[in-house]
Amino acid sequence: MSHYSLVYHFLGGKSIVVYQFFWYNYFAMKSNSKKSPILVTVIIFCSFFWLNIAKAAEPDVKIKDEAYAAKFVSQSIADPILITGGETATIKLEFKNIGTAVWNASGDRFISAYTMEPRDHISVFKGSNWLSGKQTAKIDGKIASGETGELVIELKAPEKAGEYLEKFYLAAENYSWIKGGYFFLKIKAVEAKKTAVTEQVNDVTTNGAEYQAKRVGLSKKQVTSVGGERIKQVLTLMNKGTAVWQKYRVKFVGTATVASLGGPSFADTNWDNAQVALSGEENVAPDEFLRLTFNFRTPEKKGNYIAKFLVEVDGNELKEIEVEVPVEVTEDAPVDYQAPTFSEAIEVFVPRLSEEPRLRVGINLADDARMQFMSANDDYVISVGSETKGALPKNKIAILRYKDGEYSFDGGGLEFSSPQYVKLSPQSDPHAVFTIFNLKRPAKWVTTGDHNHYRGAVEFRRGEVDGKFYVVNDLLFEDYVVGMAETSNKAPIEFIKANMVAARNYAYFNKNKYPFFDVIANTYDQLYLGYDSEMAMSNVAQAARDTRGIMVTYNNEIVTTPYFGNSNGWTKSWKNVWGGTDKPWLQPVKAGYDSGRTKKGHGVGMSQRDAAIRADKEGLSFEELLKYYYTGVRVEKMYL
Repeated sequence: MSHYSLVYHFLGGKSIVVYQFFWYNYFAMKSNSKKSPILVTVIIFCSFFWLNIAKAAEPDVKIKDEAYAAKFVSQSIADPILITGGETATIKLEFKNIGTAVWNASGDRFISAYTMEPRDHISVFKGSNWLSGKQTAKIDGKIASGETGELVIELKAPEKAGEYLEKFYLAAENYSWIKGGYFFLKIKAVEAKKTAVTEQVNDVTTNGAEYQAKRVGLSKKQVTSVGGERIKQVLTLMNKGTAVWQKYRVKFVGTATVASLGGPSFADTNWDNAQVALSGEENVAPDEFLRLTFNFRTPEKKGNYIAKFLVEVDGNELKEIEVEVPVEVTEDAPVDYQAPTFSEAIEVFVPRLSEEPRLRVGINLADDARMQFMSANDDYVISVGSETKGALPKNKIAILRYKDGEYSFDGGGLEFSSPQYVKLSPQSDPHAVFTIFNLKRPAKWVTTGDHNHYRGAVEFRRGEVDGKFYVVNDLLFEDYVVGMAETSNKAPIEFIKANMVAARNYAYFNKNKYPFFDVIANTYDQLYLGYDSEMAMSNVAQAARDTRGIMVTYNNEIVTTPYFGNSNGWTKSWKNVWGGTDKPWLQPVKAGYDSGRTKKGHGVGMSQRDAAIRADKEGLSFEELLKYYYTGVRVEKMYL
């Protein structure tokens, strides 16, 4: 009879199961030993048990409230996490809320992780998003029972190379440790590459065994298609050299043609330029793999071609990895097909703007001639024009009023009146959050509550034209974008990124649109719900952060990029809808996933429905989506 036992433990939130068979018959037939097979099994069992308990021993913590419980789901970068000394890596860990308590990032019992063994030690890996040297960032949003939350940890590697094990435990702030909240990260810090200065005699630097590679995969070894078709290529390389790769490029290096007409183009709209199909950064240690995914277009005219690509790593061409793909074009591209074109110059990125701009957002208080203000994050400086009146300590309420042409302020022991409006600015943290208690902006499709929490500075002002009262939120540009509610949190992430870029463009292009603010916070411009939306819509907020500073340009100018709900199969031109001077980047394009539907919105620019489906079904990146709906544009980073 065959027996087995199952040893189970929860190691750092990662389940490990060790199956052990007693193999009674095996020992009986294959061994002359007189030792009992049962005894051998017990010895093996005890060895496994001791080994796993030693590895999995969790820190001794007290779970005050088992309503707070978590289960590890996934980790974005598998252990060991490879980081070059002095550089950073961002790890995303998902935990499922298996307790009954709601995890609320804006509440007093928000969820974060503390360092362990020793408890509360200052981590050498503390990144810029940590709350302190011993405490990671919060899990964003409101995570109800059964839902999954994301903990984003930025790790900065120490200069000293080595292998590290950093242990953490989830906690509900100032209340209880989270049951099942123990996890660890295995981190391998590698020494930063030292660059030798050598005399360059040509464009290719040869470094002997330092940069070598082996091709282990190519998804498309030959292509048969009509002209102008987008082809997705996946090239997988293995680092066979001694250096850790850091930066890479896939370059188009030419073509050979047989019985073809004209000069063929293989460029796709998402190429960096006419020569570079793909570029990026990724640490790849020796004997590890690099997966390169890029697109190219088949030439317009019928014929047979060979497309050639070369990989470059850290400025070194891997000549042994030249990729040649035979391409047969069976028929000409459609008559309306236009091959992508690029400037011949290869540009080096220089931020267009020297610093992140600010934006002034008008939030309507209607006829309410007062503003009730408080910040729990920072003291706020009170000013009228260029005169500083004093400071309002955090957690103190101030009431601002307007009556008979006079503004008044009362709060924190400070009281005054003035014919000029009053401004409140955070003293030390430009991202500080404040609350306007008498502001009610319900939006249940985003989250419950009044949506009355915002970042940055604020003014209380009476409209010069309409006589209504406004909260004017003066804040950094990215704090505005991250607080927008123009799309669903559950939409495909590349579409959300595209929407965030279009929204950023719209806001920047419309600066100074109104007498004393740039844009209004409702859908007349763009729906901005501030900090509450940022906390509730974690995917939207992350998409905004991932595209920080990125905007759409046409002819080297930042342009307006309208978007709308859905079309009836084609978008419309600017001139067709609003008249005036035609805008060449806002021309009709086919929105096939909208076919047969009733148009919702103005119809100009990007159809949100069509773009979301394209991102999902066709796997398009946010850059590809933007370049599809906005004709002839570039997608560029405007500021760091």
